[in-house]
Amino acid sequence: MTEPVDAIRAFHNAFRNDIRRIDTVAFDPAKGEKGCAPTIERFRFFNEILVWHADREEAAAFPAVEKVTPLVPVPYVRDHHDWTRRLMN
Repeated sequence: MTEPVDAIRAFHNAFRNDIRRIDTVAFDPAKGEKGCAPTIERFRFFNEILVWHADREEAAAFPAVEKVTPLVPVPYVRDHHDWTRRLMN
């Protein structure tokens, strides 16, 4: 049976896959390689989705988790804020 946490896991796995793809071609333009525009555009899109995801997860999922395990959401919120700061700079 699918649980709400399965959706979170699926999103996180998709984000990890995108990060790997972006990392793979991140230095290609510096090496003079062409055809990087789709990946750069994916990075821009990824930034927007990641911020949206983190905001919604903090608003919806973390309060539910906090009711059961009060200390668990704290490091996740910090991680989200850290990632958001890094990606937006």
